Amino acid sequence: MRYSNHSDLTNSKPEISEIIIDKQKLKELQERLKNPHFSHDAKNDLIKKVAGGFCSDCGEIPTKIVSYDMDGARLIEKYCDKCFKKWEKLEKKK
Repeated sequence: MRYSNHSDLTNSKPEISEIIIDKQKLKELQERLKNPHFSHDAKNDLIKKVAGGFCSDCGEIPTKIVSYDMDGARLIEKYCDKCFKKWEKLEKKK
């Protein structure tokens, strides 16, 4: 697993926001991803189109955005619900 310690590199607290995906679009996306005749590249393109990218850890559909201000640069990571819970646990240990 890859979980960042980017908060160690910055004085700012990470900003967390939800990725809003219409329920119907999410349902359609999940159905298409289950289709064995849908190519891997087509699935990846569809996830990017609907969710704006992939979970930074596992590559699944992201639901949260975690962003850090790093001396004028903005680092943005996306997490699915499962990986976000793991990220939160690691942040609380700090």
